[in-house]
Amino acid sequence: MNIFLITGTSFLGAFLITRWLIVPGNPLISTDSPNSRSLHQLATPHGGGISIIVVLLVFEIFFHIQGEGCFPGWYAAIGFFSIATVSFLDDHFSLSSKVRFLVHLFAAGLLFYGDLRWESLPLPGLASNPIDFGWLALPATLLFVVWFTNLFNFMDGMDGFSGGMTAFGFGGCSWMAFLGEDPYLGTLCAIAAASAAGFLVWNFPPASIFLGDVAAAPLGFLVSVVTFRGIASGAFDLWVPLILFAPFWIDATSTLIRRAANRERFWEPHRSHAYQRLVQAGWGHRRTTLAEYGLMASMVIAARVYVDLNPEGRFILLASLAVLYGAFGILVRFVEARAKI
Repeated sequence: MNIFLITGTSFLGAFLITRWLIVPGNPLISTDSPNSRSLHQLATPHGGGISIIVVLLVFEIFFHIQGEGCFPGWYAAIGFFSIATVSFLDDHFSLSSKVRFLVHLFAAGLLFYGDLRWESLPLPGLASNPIDFGWLALPATLLFVVWFTNLFNFMDGMDGFSGGMTAFGFGGCSWMAFLGEDPYLGTLCAIAAASAAGFLVWNFPPASIFLGDVAAAPLGFLVSVVTFRGIASGAFDLWVPLILFAPFWIDATSTLIRRAANRERFWEPHRSHAYQRLVQAGWGHRRTTLAEYGLMASMVIAARVYVDLNPEGRFILLASLAVLYGAFGILVRFVEARAKI
């Protein structure tokens, strides 16, 4: 099936399903009322990410009928849709965090069982061979999967943000996978990116509907699937997806570390992520979202450059990106300081 037809169908399918979900009284949608974590002021429908899940499910069934599923193995597909199911139930019935965690852990264990795992850490320009984790591969894999599954939820708090990261991140992964001669992975990522773009039409500021846990959590899990599959097939190394999704995991991780260091109750809802601070400092949803899109687009370019560099060049690029994100953190503080004048 032609990749352009696949992406076009994915976009249109998600666009139409999301439009249907917005209809008042839709039983699949719940209402997100403002709370201590929220940046929005009005109650807004959430759970629109169901459209992305449905598109991926339809293509998984379609490709399975053709002889091979869309996902790299039944364990990846079961893990993804298990997380989507428990997240949908959580959106509507507020499940226990223990139940959600156990499902996330179960899905991570399935990936490890299916040989999609984090076994080594490449250090381009510093070591000729990656650092082998050995027996630590299991806890490293579980930590990686559970963290990415949850950080997508943490970062789903601004109009157009998670949808944009999904479109840019998986779009970049699709490009890198095709360049790395893994068309199956490239197709999966293209479907995720195109369906996210279809949803984004209705989620761009001012949003008519939010993504919701039903999609945020499984999409975070999908980052892990794509990362480990890309490494296993040789399409790219660990740093490519880390570069592409850096706007999410760096913000989420640095915020967690900062809150823990300040002895804050970091597990509780808050509004101290970089993007939240920019919105509160007066940038608003649209300006902050567009600025983040610029950052995401630059990461796609950086990932493309990375794959063609030698080890020393890759080290310089990664170091430069570390400086870039440090500068971004300074920018956030500068904007906050000006807002208080």
